[in-house]
Amino acid sequence: MNGLTAQARIIGICWRAAIAAELEYRVNFLATLAVSTFWLLWAAAGASVYFRFTGTVAGWTHAEVLVVIGLFFALNGLRQTVLQPNLDQITEYVRRGTLDFLLTKPFDAQLLVSLRRLAVGNLLDLLLGLGLAGVGVALSGHGPSLGALAAFLVLLLAAMGLLYAMTVLLMALAMVTMAGEELAGISFGVVELARFPVQLYRNPMQTVLTVVPVAFLTTYPAQALLGRLDTRSLLVAPVLAGGALVLARLAWLRALRGYTGASA
Repeated sequence: MNGLTAQARIIGICWRAAIAAELEYRVNFLATLAVSTFWLLWAAAGASVYFRFTGTVAGWTHAEVLVVIGLFFALNGLRQTVLQPNLDQITEYVRRGTLDFLLTKPFDAQLLVSLRRLAVGNLLDLLLGLGLAGVGVALSGHGPSLGALAAFLVLLLAAMGLLYAMTVLLMALAMVTMAGEELAGISFGVVELARFPVQLYRNPMQTVLTVVPVAFLTTYPAQALLGRLDTRSLLVAPVLAGGALVLARLAWLRALRGYTGASA
């Protein structure tokens, strides 16, 4: 427990430094807020086009789709805030030898490399996205019960675990291919597919997005919040996320075993 506490404290120090640096440029911070708000409202308004002549599409109302869009913005904001800045740097770590320096620290290398940097401005997307999801729930008329909220939290944590596992897997691959920027596009593409409910895609695409599993990022958490999730998905999500995290850890350790250092 002491080791985990120490590692959490160090990550906290890194994040506080990033926040302090970002707040030095408050005009930029406010500009980011304005841009994020614009794109959120644009996405919400754009979704209304699908419902111009009908009340539901593939079993989803406009208000319910807003919940999915809100969760998409929230998770994408989390990805851009915590995961993307670190994934973007992994190639530079290897090329410049910075990774050698980080590996000598008395700290879990995976956590340090994957969570060290923070893009504070994108945190606004997380907050705005959750706000839009709340608006969507209110407009849908589905007052979530305590059970629905608990299921939503479980699935949201599972979605965050899946996102983190994907990032670590891409980092491990980037250490071998030295293609961090190109692999970052994969991360963006996977999350982008979760912008709308998977039911809006036709088969076999819908099946693919369920297996990949894009559906667990936004669709299933939204269904849980709306009280329309089946129990099987709720049980599968934590197991899937746990398996992905284990796979990511093994891939990272395998990449470290093949890493020879910048001086090699």
